[in-house]
Amino acid sequence: MSAHGVWTVAALELRQRARTSRWPAVLAVWFVVIAGVTVLTWLAINSSSNDVLAGPTLYDVTTFLVLALGMLVVPSLTATSINGDREQGVLATLQTTLLTPADIVVGKLLASWLVSLVFLAVSLPFLVWAWVSGGISIGSVLASLAVLALVLAVVCAIGLMFSTLTARPVASAVLTYLAMAALTFGTVIVFVLSFFLVDSREQVRYYGVPDSWWEQHQSVTPDDASSEPTVADCRHLTRETEVIHTERIWWLLPLNPFVVVADAAPGRDVRQTTSSGGFTPMRYISIGARAARAGADTRERQECYVGSNAPEEEEPLQSGPVWPFGLGFLLVVGAGASAVAIRRTRTPVRRLPNGTRIA
Repeated sequence: MSAHGVWTVAALELRQRARTSRWPAVLAVWFVVIAGVTVLTWLAINSSSNDVLAGPTLYDVTTFLVLALGMLVVPSLTATSINGDREQGVLATLQTTLLTPADIVVGKLLASWLVSLVFLAVSLPFLVWAWVSGGISIGSVLASLAVLALVLAVVCAIGLMFSTLTARPVASAVLTYLAMAALTFGTVIVFVLSFFLVDSREQVRYYGVPDSWWEQHQSVTPDDASSEPTVADCRHLTRETEVIHTERIWWLLPLNPFVVVADAAPGRDVRQTTSSGGFTPMRYISIGARAARAGADTRERQECYVGSNAPEEEEPLQSGPVWPFGLGFLLVVGAGASAVAIRRTRTPVRRLPNGTRIA
């Protein structure tokens, strides 16, 4: 593989895509959809009576929408790249030149990734708008954009692999979208269905009023002051309850591209005079994934809520980020998909499906 060969194939792909009239229309629709959702989100935030920073909400909604639309649009860039050229007799022409299979595959992958980055660049003004609105740092924005770009590259590689595995473009497109659905929805479904594998009945400690106290005082009238328990009546107790150890299956969630991008998205810049509200879907996804990694909270629970001893919000269990694990998995998948595509484009071909055009 050579840089000259890769860029030659990429340039041919980009020129071919530039000749088609559909891509400007697709980019225009992409821009209008993201602009419409972003403007509506901004108007909803301004119409709210709560003191909420617009930046985190705008950024989360825009990033979520860009990734969702990218998972729909990007697979079409590569899902028909190889078998489409083979069907038109173009691939055989490339294979008879000095270009290696790696040059052809990596060149097509590079071209598709560059096109996907154009879609990302079109949405960049709205991400800058979110940053200007406050609440997020430019460093966090750039880091999450880099992760989003890498995820789109993996999506391109998966589509390219299926393009070499099937003879018909329709079949490769369907398989690519099924793979995206498996990563997006299948990981969450398997995670939830795996709860029964990691749940158990365990003794959990808590500090509160024992049941025996209520049994002794249940006949006392509510007006009697002695019928109310005090802090002195609280005891360190245990009870059996169902505990789900999500720390054993949390690794299923980082396989999801949305979890990877969400966990790498910027956190809120919490200010003293600003509430922490607002619709931030990526933040919710990140909190859920990190909570699953932390697992069940088996610490002693504070339930001695009597008199002036008002309940206090307990600190949640802390856990590290999950996106590095998910990004590493996706990069391995992308590299493996590219390796399969290179292997499938080698010549001479030992076996081809019936009806496959050679030249």
